[in-house]
Amino acid sequence: MVATITTANPQSNSLNEVLSEFLTIKGVIAAAIIGRDGFVIEGTSTTAVDMDALGAMVATAIGTTESLGAEFSLGLMEQYLAEFERGKVIMATVKDDILAIVTDQTAVIGGVRYAIRKHLNEVIEAM
Repeated sequence: MVATITTANPQSNSLNEVLSEFLTIKGVIAAAIIGRDGFVIEGTSTTAVDMDALGAMVATAIGTTESLGAEFSLGLMEQYLAEFERGKVIMATVKDDILAIVTDQTAVIGGVRYAIRKHLNEVIEAM
């Protein structure tokens, strides 16, 4: 299932409203914008999620992943997917920050990744 994020005027939406739209995608349990230092700028979830832990872990993962890309001259990182037994974490660069989406095992990952690419500009405009 691909979510449709509908906005009459994307600039009028708060960052929390735009992030909350990702929660309408089947299996998505959290969405957050995280600074490179691990500080959670904004986050929302459908279940109890330790946003501070998410921020710290995402910042660490992104730093390591970007170093890997630089080492092999692969260019800038666009998306990073970590798959686990009971869910996934998808990270995407948004300006100088990171969009992190946490899912459970019911999420259709292609649909989530498509929604991130499709609606990235709405996230940027809300920042």
